[in-house]
Amino acid sequence: MGVHAGLAVALTAVSLAIGAAQAPPLPQAVRAWTPRAGTLVFQSDRAGRPAIYTLALASGAVARLSGDPRWTETNPRWSPDGRRVVFASNRAHYEGATPETGTADMDLWLVNSDGSGRIRLTDHPGNDTDPVWDADGQSVVFSSDRDSRGDLYRVRLDTRATTRLTRHFVGRAIMPATGPAGSRLAFAAQTLRMGAFWDFQVHLLDPRSGVTTAVAADAGACWPSWSRDGRLLAHVSLGRDVPSTLRIHDVASGTSRPVQTPRDLWSYYPEWSPDDTMLAFSVSPAHHEGENWDLAVIDLKTGAWARLTEGAGNDRLPDWTP
Repeated sequence: MGVHAGLAVALTAVSLAIGAAQAPPLPQAVRAWTPRAGTLVFQSDRAGRPAIYTLALASGAVARLSGDPRWTETNPRWSPDGRRVVFASNRAHYEGATPETGTADMDLWLVNSDGSGRIRLTDHPGNDTDPVWDADGQSVVFSSDRDSRGDLYRVRLDTRATTRLTRHFVGRAIMPATGPAGSRLAFAAQTLRMGAFWDFQVHLLDPRSGVTTAVAADAGACWPSWSRDGRLLAHVSLGRDVPSTLRIHDVASGTSRPVQTPRDLWSYYPEWSPDDTMLAFSVSPAHHEGENWDLAVIDLKTGAWARLTEGAGNDRLPDWTP
């Protein structure tokens, strides 16, 4: 299972039988070990279409936060105070309609950590996805195809005023990642020329000047994630015809180092622990065809890792409570 002795606090197994006749099945936690508490929010298609779930690390309890078999909900992210989650959903277009008659564009939604208080944040015919919170918790940055193939925008929670951050960025600007106040905005775009292909490359955007800088890499890179102190940037590293790995980029020095992820599994969607000593991520034996993603966690000092979920369904995009 990839569980090592360096991780010490047991997670209890979660039963899928609770309310099986009345409710869709939940993602399944496994016995694993982690020296950290907290709660992961993540997306899973265990019950069909992707929905939003939480996993309490200390108990292994899995709960559905938002979702319905009729629609798709993705990309959950905790607010800086841990009280709310922002995510993308097309629920507004399927409520009261069938998937055959509803439209499928995605908008951003907010929900409280207990599943209450669900409200819609954006309302546009384009697809608004990949939401991330600004450091002050007063606005959300996201990717949208509302005016182009893909650019970055910021929406304020109080007024719903939306500001465009990139304009017709080559290769689309997607997968944004915000760091502490004053740090640059990281994102991915297909701009790295590798042989006959254009691979994804991580970029840094200064919101004040609008200037972007590409992070140099000898392979494709995507899904950037800032450390909580704003010094390091974890991201996916994409080799050719081999499982993806994770790397950590030091912004000040420009150097990078690999994370000791399992060599026989694809590794994706890195997200830092609150103290920057661990990464939550997802692993799968394959990418696209035959994929089966599970949540995992890795200790960056020892390299010890543990799988947190197993079974049917793709468990992706974990985000650790602040």
